[in-house]
Amino acid sequence: MLLRDVHPQDVSIEPFKTFKRFTFTNVDSGSGVFALKAHSGSYHNFQTGSAISQSIGQYNALSQSMGKPKSTWYSGGTFYNVPVYYMLNKSFYENYSGISKLPKGRKNIEPYHSYGPSNTNKNFRHLHGSASLINLPQQLIGEGIKPNSVKILDNISDVTTDIRDDGDGNLYDFSHSASYAAYKSGSFQTLPSTNISSSIVLGNVFYKQGLIVMTSTGSKYLNAFTGDMANGYTLNYRSTHTIYQHEYIVISPAGKHNASLNPSATFGRSGSYSVGLGIEKKDYSFFPPGDNPSGGYNSTGSFKSFYEATQHYENFVTHSEFRPYITTIGLYNDAGECLAVGRTSRPIKNDDKMDMSFVVRFDV
Repeated sequence: MLLRDVHPQDVSIEPFKTFKRFTFTNVDSGSGVFALKAHSGSYHNFQTGSAISQSIGQYNALSQSMGKPKSTWYSGGTFYNVPVYYMLNKSFYENYSGISKLPKGRKNIEPYHSYGPSNTNKNFRHLHGSASLINLPQQLIGEGIKPNSVKILDNISDVTTDIRDDGDGNLYDFSHSASYAAYKSGSFQTLPSTNISSSIVLGNVFYKQGLIVMTSTGSKYLNAFTGDMANGYTLNYRSTHTIYQHEYIVISPAGKHNASLNPSATFGRSGSYSVGLGIEKKDYSFFPPGDNPSGGYNSTGSFKSFYEATQHYENFVTHSEFRPYITTIGLYNDAGECLAVGRTSRPIKNDDKMDMSFVVRFDV
């Protein structure tokens, strides 16, 4: 028998993180990456016909002509500024900071009721009356945006601004990195003695949700992520994906696995072959003498469709010193189905005096 059990202690599965880099611009249509504006306002008697909105994707004139809702006129949908604002506030800001207005009946902040990081000493949030955001679809972030990988070059009012994340869910202007580091080191309690205090924390990144939000009201950042005319942006980030490495230690005990499956070990080089059309030149020499086509490898039509294996081995195979070479290891399930095949980088001669261990690895 060439089949042997693999003991549970010889099997390990180890996860490891991979991070793929992505680059998008404001003109990458069809990618699923798009920017939106959010504005506070009254939602009582909200009318979609007159509300400020943004439409994403390709325009469908037929949907409009048939009187269908505006949300169906564009392939990516239509988003209204006021509902987008309330979605942001409710999901990420309302419960997080005492600076923002707390929900009715709640006296204390409860950051755990908000999505995103919950350490208020490292993550600062404040949603004003408006915001801009970039939405990244799940298939482009995997398990989430990698912290400390976001870099946005935004041509705001024809001036390129380098905006980055700090790994804790905050956005800051890289040109003011020293002031920002000082502000963060004091748990965002003491503003630096500069005239840019209102723009120290520009916004937030919600890594698992794929949202990048600009909340700053500083005049330099009001038009961030708009992509209007010269105000384009380039976004760089890394996604997160877990890969699982399977490792199996396969042991060939001493004195075992000494039979060869190579057809060249059998008498007359016989073996079992199913012959298809267009057999390769190098294959014809493996067939038993007398079964080769009369015209050699150029006469493929005279091959048989099947060749029976023989039970007789060449004399050298039965010698006590014969040791086959191991080249291939297959992993099978309990039903006898082959699930994975590993091949050695070179043939390994079997040993009859000591166990041999092979490590088979593959990633899922």
